[in-house]
Amino acid sequence: MHKIMESITATSAPETKTANRQYYIDWIRVLAFCILIFFHSGMFFVSWDWHVKNNVINHTIEYPMEWLHLWRLPLLFFISGVGVSFAMKSRTGWQFVGERTKRLLLPLVFGIFIIVPPQIYFERLQSGQFNGSYIDFYPNIFNFIPYPKGDFSWHHLWFVAYLWIFSLISTPLFVWLKSDNAQKIVKAVRNRLSNIWGVLLLSIIPMILYWTLRHKWPVTNNLIADWYNFTVSLTIFIYGYLIGTNQKIWDIMEKNRVALFSIGTFIVAFRISFDAIVGEIPDNLPFMPFINGFLTMISLWTTILGICGFARHYLNFKNNFLTYSTEAVYPFYILHQTITVVLGFHIADWDLNVWLKLFILVLGTFGFSLFIYHFLIRPFNFMRLLFGVKGK
Repeated sequence: MHKIMESITATSAPETKTANRQYYIDWIRVLAFCILIFFHSGMFFVSWDWHVKNNVINHTIEYPMEWLHLWRLPLLFFISGVGVSFAMKSRTGWQFVGERTKRLLLPLVFGIFIIVPPQIYFERLQSGQFNGSYIDFYPNIFNFIPYPKGDFSWHHLWFVAYLWIFSLISTPLFVWLKSDNAQKIVKAVRNRLSNIWGVLLLSIIPMILYWTLRHKWPVTNNLIADWYNFTVSLTIFIYGYLIGTNQKIWDIMEKNRVALFSIGTFIVAFRISFDAIVGEIPDNLPFMPFINGFLTMISLWTTILGICGFARHYLNFKNNFLTYSTEAVYPFYILHQTITVVLGFHIADWDLNVWLKLFILVLGTFGFSLFIYHFLIRPFNFMRLLFGVKGK
């Protein structure tokens, strides 16, 4: 199987002027970030390259993670775009850029210098590349040599960096789409897309990007040499904006949720089964890049649409958990991978069943993230600012 994009959204919970708040959008964000914690905990146990590793590798976990890996980050970029579509209703372009910079760039800089370095430190310890205290290690950050050769990195916060860049470069488009001159075009395009086939046609642009960029630009998350990942993610982000307030398309997603989700899931299950039974067909054979691009993007897009349809149908409600989690989810994202890496390093050599270790790692990541957020971030406006949360 081909792994798509390695990597959360910092957009605030969207608000709408329509009759009811779209709570299902909040639920999608919260649940997607919960999945992210499970996914990164799973990375500790699989054969794929990651920062620290368990003493026993488990290939069984890789199968559900293949499926999650396909859509987890595109879904977050999509929901980020949806959130922006609501935010732009009541903001000028400059107001939006200012807010995004405060809520994305500031936590990114803070994360690069405070949150991420422990991940690199424990990776170096486990691999034998460093032997000493964290105090001895930390000055290496200021050599500004990019990871993996050096110790300067944004690691999982690449998503925040990309989201900030996407917000900056897309703002002129979003402002123009609000203008009177653009409304005729917007209405015409929406009418064309406001059916199931029109929505499915949106997968063509990501397919073209796959066919033209993926081979030359493998995923690096380094911004400057990551054109396939960058352009596909940006496209999905803009799709989220265009669809965000279009209730006709949300109706289509809800009505066809079972079929859409089934198509996406079937394609992944078929490809995993085929690779396991027959063996992976080399990508350099004639027509294979075309076939892989078609299947990958159809699966990715229909899965996102299906998930959104299920959320709209079943999750358009509010409770105390959602109220708390909507605010907590961004700090959880910033914190979680560092906690997972630190815990993973310390339990790597424990003589325990892999599934029990996975449970400990997931529970520990959730638990420590919750403790830090609830007691050290939530009560204090300065800490809320550093973690991208609005002041109390």
